[in-house]
Amino acid sequence: MDSRRPYYHQFAWAYDLLQTDPVAPRVDFIQSVLSHHHIATNASILDAGCGTGRYAAELAKRGFSVSGVDQSEDLIAVARQRDPEAAPRPEFAVANLLEASFPIPFDAILCRGVLNDFVDDSARRTVFQNFSTWLRPGGLLVFDVREWTRTLDRYRRNPSHRRTVALPDGVLAFESETGLNVELRQLHIRERFDVEQAGVRTITENDFTMRCWTPNEIASCLSATGLDEIATPTTYGDQDRAWSDRLVLVARKRAPSPRPQAQ
Repeated sequence: MDSRRPYYHQFAWAYDLLQTDPVAPRVDFIQSVLSHHHIATNASILDAGCGTGRYAAELAKRGFSVSGVDQSEDLIAVARQRDPEAAPRPEFAVANLLEASFPIPFDAILCRGVLNDFVDDSARRTVFQNFSTWLRPGGLLVFDVREWTRTLDRYRRNPSHRRTVALPDGVLAFESETGLNVELRQLHIRERFDVEQAGVRTITENDFTMRCWTPNEIASCLSATGLDEIATPTTYGDQDRAWSDRLVLVARKRAPSPRPQAQ
């Protein structure tokens, strides 16, 4: 993972200004999935790669016991300031998903928009092994990935993204341009932050790489780590069309096989 991507650090303060997709309807869907599989609203949930804590906060409002972790200290700082009067509130911590450990297993794990940042094969296998370790037997993993075929089609048609946000004392203009490495299923992305505040203009540019997923790769990672895919709902609910290149998946941790009885 590129841990120093400015979006996650220098511009953590702008993350929620640029990511404006609706949270509550998606959490409605996530909650319905958990309920369908008998995970009640007092269950423990890990939001793995929680960012600024929008989903963690919404789940906590609904009665879940939520822990949110992210590698970015800056994003976690924003998350800890969210809804300061709310009760209960999530617990937030800075942690690398390849290295973290937890004292007790969770009933469910949510991982949104993070897995594409793992480029190396070993890291991709490790993060799924960690998910399995962190879940109790029968626990659920709800996650999304960029599916390669859909992503290829999306960025061949439109490789550019632009968004302008008004600030109290200026304006933020964000741009990204995405190139495709078809052989490696990678996205090479250049971002540009153009900020004008109080008459002062600063421009920050960076490059980073993401790697998309295929259904076969997902199935292999799940199977090898004791997780069984039980649903592929495609989106976070019927009304969610924002992520046309994503797959949303649900997996369950297998229960341990019973030990053979002594004869």
